[in-house]
Amino acid sequence: MNVPQLTFYDCSRVYYSSYYLEGFYALKKTNNLQIAITPCLPAQLKAALQNKDWQHLLFAMILFKFQKGDKEWFFCIDTHDSNEVKSQDHTGGYHLPLLQQVDVYFKVNYNPDVIARTPALESFSNKIVSIAQFFPLKPPLFSLLSSKLVWPSTWFGYAPGLNYNQPYDGYLSEAKYRLRDLKNFLTLQQILAYRNVQKDIDIFYVTSYRHQSRHETVMQRRYQVMQKLAAIDTLKTVMGFTSYFPLPEKYAGVSRQRLNQLEYLETLARSRIVIYTQGIEGCISSKFSLAMALGAAVAGEPLANNPQMRMAYPHLKLQFGYTNPDELVNQAIHLANDPDKTQTLGILNAAMFDNTLAPRPTAEYVLQLLDKI
Repeated sequence: MNVPQLTFYDCSRVYYSSYYLEGFYALKKTNNLQIAITPCLPAQLKAALQNKDWQHLLFAMILFKFQKGDKEWFFCIDTHDSNEVKSQDHTGGYHLPLLQQVDVYFKVNYNPDVIARTPALESFSNKIVSIAQFFPLKPPLFSLLSSKLVWPSTWFGYAPGLNYNQPYDGYLSEAKYRLRDLKNFLTLQQILAYRNVQKDIDIFYVTSYRHQSRHETVMQRRYQVMQKLAAIDTLKTVMGFTSYFPLPEKYAGVSRQRLNQLEYLETLARSRIVIYTQGIEGCISSKFSLAMALGAAVAGEPLANNPQMRMAYPHLKLQFGYTNPDELVNQAIHLANDPDKTQTLGILNAAMFDNTLAPRPTAEYVLQLLDKI
């Protein structure tokens, strides 16, 4: 009997791919799944991947081939924040050449309404499928992923971006990102162990400050949340903006030192209530999945994407749907003063993560869907 084989084409950053690789690796023994990693582009998709108008998006596009018996499927996981096609500036969102060529296109921020009103997407709507949001993990298959430290992408005919709005900048820059990603992240087991940390913070809201002028409206709304939190003297709150650069003067009072992944995780785990605001593109961010993994209760803005998840888990409606700073903070205070409800929501969030959103069930979902095609 032929053993099913998964081939991962290593053209993305580990930051984005590690979560899904962790899931497939968990199936390696129990599902008798073979896993191969290669930096070479597949011949069937080479033209799409080498398209110079789009190849800079590959840093967040996770590409696979799955073979089972005499059948094979090419699929990708699009982890970009945007749920749209950025045809003019190509700053994120769907990778149209790949969408046209792969058998299944898994989209982290899946929005059927956007697909229905976008002709370039609607034509391929039958192959666009929702998938769970990720957060970075220390990846399995460490030694194989380390090969990119000595094998530049340009050797294989493409030059992916290094991050959003960061074009390829040569071998040394690419290797620096790969080495940093391999060294810095925690394993899933290490992260889940923080569920048992004692809670000594009532409300947590620490978020990145974006300096681009187009983000000012969102930053101002986040600042209003922080101002309202700062006025609470009956609860212990941790909040503020982090940034690599000095904040504008009007935000200086809520500046916080940047937290690395471990510091952020430790502080989040100590918090009974997490305030969640959407990503810059109105997306579901990795902070959502991390809060679910830790079993934290949330007071959050609406989850604009992945509607099937909201329908499957009614308890999400109790936590996500607060559209202005007053509503967000008032809900956080309400939860902080209702420990029984907070504990119940945390338990439901953790169970949802374990059963549906975690790497292993996500990988099982992918392979089960491919089997049905």
